[in-house]
Amino acid sequence: MRRVFARDGKAAVLEVPEPELRQGEVLIETAYSAISVGTEMWLLRGSADPSFLNHEYPTVPPSWPKIRSEIKRSHPLPRPPIEGAISLGYSMSGQVIAVDDAVVDLKPGDLVAASGSQCAHHAELVSVPRNLVARVPDGLSLRDASLVTLGSVAVAGLRSTDCRFGETVVLYGLGLLGLLSAQIGLAAGFHIIGVDIDDRQIEMARGLGVSTVLNPSQVDVVAAVKEATDGFGADAVVLGVKTESSEPLNLSFDMSGQRGRIVAQGLFGMEIERSRFYRNQVELVPAIGYGLGRYDPVYEEGNIDYPIGLGRWTGNRNQGYFLDLVASGRIDSNVIAPTQVPMAEAQKAYDLLSSPERPPTVVLSYNGPE
Repeated sequence: MRRVFARDGKAAVLEVPEPELRQGEVLIETAYSAISVGTEMWLLRGSADPSFLNHEYPTVPPSWPKIRSEIKRSHPLPRPPIEGAISLGYSMSGQVIAVDDAVVDLKPGDLVAASGSQCAHHAELVSVPRNLVARVPDGLSLRDASLVTLGSVAVAGLRSTDCRFGETVVLYGLGLLGLLSAQIGLAAGFHIIGVDIDDRQIEMARGLGVSTVLNPSQVDVVAAVKEATDGFGADAVVLGVKTESSEPLNLSFDMSGQRGRIVAQGLFGMEIERSRFYRNQVELVPAIGYGLGRYDPVYEEGNIDYPIGLGRWTGNRNQGYFLDLVASGRIDSNVIAPTQVPMAEAQKAYDLLSSPERPPTVVLSYNGPE
């Protein structure tokens, strides 16, 4: 089968063996997969440098965080990476081909979406642990469902703000995740304010219904946020920019209200100016992955769920929530992913994402079910 990798600074479509269906897994024929622009463009560039540290999912226990008591694990470990290439892709949709005997709620023929940088690659066939697979709601296209992981990351970031409906969230960075977060936040009843230096991103956010969108190179965003919040400042800022500068982080402190929360979702400088950090007694928290359970091998590889009363929004539950949002029409996928490219021509997709007129993301299409 064919699978897309990063190698020598380019996207390489290589022939590899089909994945073996293992304990607790679901074998899926891919229809579409969505590119995670920030992560995958970084991996492509890094693959041209022999000293680049591989960004593969950890495959050995010492690399995993200590979050549970020691138990004897019977589930398989994540598959090891392919020598000489870097895996690409972790957001896809398709049709179930087979399930392991331990999977009792899915069957061949079901339409599903799946996550996981260790398994849900840009590939014609993938075998994914059950806890990383969500059923596609009736009426939702597989093309739209392929955004599942990107949407789950955006959902998890907004949940990390700990905001309730009616509260104000600033989305600092209106790229792929920012535009998804804007739609999700509006659907949840948040007052959304967008901030970005790219006028194209600003116009897209306005087109999606964000009434206040600010360019910090043109206006005093702190004053504008204060004015929009009766002088209090934002309840939370989701910082989703990519820059070596620390100014966006410190500006997030300034836009925040007293005891506001800054959710770190991007890649940015971390030189904190103490007075700006302390002034509003803000809290700085990281947002990692798709929700509760990410990088927990017992959850992801062993399919042991968190009790809903102790872990309401796991990665899998965030998947289902996002797919329901898209199915209800509250997410405009045409703005997020207006273009699709055949998987065999994957490099064209990455070239487009490197161009000045780049869309938020591109969907790769396969010969699988529609």
